[in-house]
Amino acid sequence: MENARQLGGYRCADGRRIKDGVLLRSGKLSGATEEDIQLLTGRYHLKKVIDLRMSDECREAPDPDIPGVKYFPIGLMQENRNDHEVHEMTGMYTKDPARAVLQMALSGLMNGNMYLGLAFDTYSQAGFKKFFQILLDYEDGAVLFHCTGGKDRAGTAAVLLLSALGADREVILRDFALTNIVESGRIADIMKEARKHTDDLEVLGMVRSLAGVNPEYMERMLDAVLERYGSMEQYLLEAFALGPQELQLLRNRYLEGRQI
Repeated sequence: MENARQLGGYRCADGRRIKDGVLLRSGKLSGATEEDIQLLTGRYHLKKVIDLRMSDECREAPDPDIPGVKYFPIGLMQENRNDHEVHEMTGMYTKDPARAVLQMALSGLMNGNMYLGLAFDTYSQAGFKKFFQILLDYEDGAVLFHCTGGKDRAGTAAVLLLSALGADREVILRDFALTNIVESGRIADIMKEARKHTDDLEVLGMVRSLAGVNPEYMERMLDAVLERYGSMEQYLLEAFALGPQELQLLRNRYLEGRQI
């Protein structure tokens, strides 16, 4: 599986850490091997998969049917939107990712505005509200959430989830940027191919950001949330109906120990 990791161990509210092996994130599961599935169900006791892709992505690369695992498709972007940014974003996971990423860099479309859209678009907010509702309805086992590459939509979901669990900004951005380490081999391959077509350092810098993630874009989103809502807590309340009671329940579900 692409860009797969867990959130366990991060220090959050009240000094408590996220439980090990309960919150997983990744790219699409269509390429999961039998070994991958055995790991998910055997070691992590996977119970729920939250798919953040659009329906055409799901049709083209469907998740496997895993016995005992509930599947929740939650699109975060409007369907049939004829959005060049979306098409180019998913294009980097085709048979020629370097060419797709280079085209994105040259077009200038992917400049971080997608994260702002995910944060403030009412359709996206409705999707994230469902995401949190599923997480609140938790009994045992692991929950895995993913998009296609596991870095933009799943990355934004992880940022919001870590925020709700009370992680500080440094932890949140460190997890977001971890994609650049986990996917370093794929990023290096894309850079190698891109250099065959251009020696423009500015373009190559954009290619690197697009092949992986650019933490500055996510910092911009977090700053915009604070500017518009005044605090992350107010944003979580207004956008996703996560008030103090819901936040405490979420933290009791996923953090070690229990705050009364």
